[in-house]
Amino acid sequence: MQFKSLFSGRWLTSLLLLMLVNWLLFRHNYPVSLILLIDLIAIFWFLIETYRDTVAKQNTINLIDTLLISLRQGDYSIRANEAQDNALSTTVDHLNALATTMQNDQRLLAEQQDLLKQIIEKVDFALMVFNQEQCIYENDYAKNTFNNQTLNSRWQWYQGLLDKSQNGRVNLTLDGKQHTFLVEHSICYMGAEPFTLLVLKQLDSILYQQEKDALQKFVRILSHEINNTLAPIGTVARSLNKRLSNDVNVDSFATGLALINERANYLKSFMDNYVSLAKLPSANKSVESCDNLSNEIAEIYPSIQISCEENLHGFFDVSQIKQVLCHLINNALEAQSPQPHIEFSINANHGKLNFSVSDNGPGFSNLADASTAFYTTKQSGNGIGLMLSRIIVENHKGQLVLSNKASGGALVTFSLERITEKSVK
Repeated sequence: MQFKSLFSGRWLTSLLLLMLVNWLLFRHNYPVSLILLIDLIAIFWFLIETYRDTVAKQNTINLIDTLLISLRQGDYSIRANEAQDNALSTTVDHLNALATTMQNDQRLLAEQQDLLKQIIEKVDFALMVFNQEQCIYENDYAKNTFNNQTLNSRWQWYQGLLDKSQNGRVNLTLDGKQHTFLVEHSICYMGAEPFTLLVLKQLDSILYQQEKDALQKFVRILSHEINNTLAPIGTVARSLNKRLSNDVNVDSFATGLALINERANYLKSFMDNYVSLAKLPSANKSVESCDNLSNEIAEIYPSIQISCEENLHGFFDVSQIKQVLCHLINNALEAQSPQPHIEFSINANHGKLNFSVSDNGPGFSNLADASTAFYTTKQSGNGIGLMLSRIIVENHKGQLVLSNKASGGALVTFSLERITEKSVK
């Protein structure tokens, strides 16, 4: 095949040119010996060029083979010099470019693997990878936490762990203390071989941190409200004390005492609200008519728009749900709007009753914090009413959802258990 290609192209042209020269020499009666000498020189030159082209092509092919072998072995650092064969120079350039791309990808992959390893080692949960015989990988958290439990047979320990787990949770004794862990496991593949990925999250430490954060926030709010109340009381008391040395102004004393009384009542009301969270009674559920509930809300708030489907009944504590609705409607009325427009609705959705309260105010400024404890949208608020409403709804197996309407304004919804007409009868 190589020699066949050699006679194509320029070599065929050279042969035709040599035949033309021979014909011209014969026609002009040149000596035969001279013609033969010219032919021998042409043949010798042809053989030399053929050999040079063959060697150049073979060297380039060997170079390409070396590059391909290096790529197959994962060594992307080797590059080829300029190809000796012009026909294969483009192929060599492409291979060099491919090696550069694969080298960059290899470096990026190594950096990503190193980053992933650092992240896995820094997470505060145990991560283990098992095959059918042993644990092939575990992060530092797993080594430090479960080292004593997994030294003998990690696979048997893992199987026993699954047998102990209930609802995705398991209780384990560590250093003489019992801890609760969330168990998650899934199948992963490496080299087409299945492995088990196990994740253990210590729930009691997470709950402890959440309780600690909630307590710190509670203390901040409590101290803020107490200081805001005691500061004006102290100021007024000192002012009144100074005036005792002069002529007593009854009006000034009356104003000062009224302020002290107002601040004291506010502080008492504030503390009573917090106490109400701890003393909230369990929901006394019964079958209630939504028509009656909407009529009672209409009597309290005649200015709001109320819509309720007829003949709807639910199973809930009517006094507690009325307390939730009054708080939500009061919040909507207090929203800054020139012409407040409040809508309250009750409608049925399969086995649920959907309650919603919406307004045309500015809406919630930060929905990301709307589900946290003591969240409030008021500058002087403490979030107790909203938190109390959330607890009441959750005690009814529901969830209080805060959102903003696309047209503007806030929207608060929750769902309660519905009782059908047949059940009521």
